Amino acid sequence: MTRALILVCLVVVALVVACSNEESTAQPKVFNLTLLPQNETPPCADAGVSATGTYSGLSGPPTASHIHSGTPAAAGPVVLPFSAPLDSPFTKTLTASDYLPGTGTPPDFASFVTALKAGGAGYVNVHTADCKGGEIRAEVQ
Repeated sequence: MTRALILVCLVVVALVVACSNEESTAQPKVFNLTLLPQNETPPCADAGVSATGTYSGLSGPPTASHIHSGTPAAAGPVVLPFSAPLDSPFTKTLTASDYLPGTGTPPDFASFVTALKAGGAGYVNVHTADCKGGEIRAEVQ
């Protein structure tokens, strides 16, 4: 299976830059994410056998994609949804007004970005009609 990096890392970099409390000298942390079916929790049996983050090989077109708050061991709530189009690859800029706090999530955008910088606090996934819970996933670390 070919592993491909998705441009979602640019989205996360945009989050880090947008939420930085430091002056222009601050260097954002870059997150390189590889979205794969086996990273999904729970894995979708109908996932495309060669699905990767560039959407090649998915079981169908993406129906949704977003950043979740949560750990690698479990599914978590959506906190930053990506708006259409979800063409492959895509780049999105997210700000504090996009943040959707929920039960068990950091209370605000700045707190979530701080948690992402620390690692293990969120993941990105892509959903399809056959894999409503998510077809491919990558932990933000």
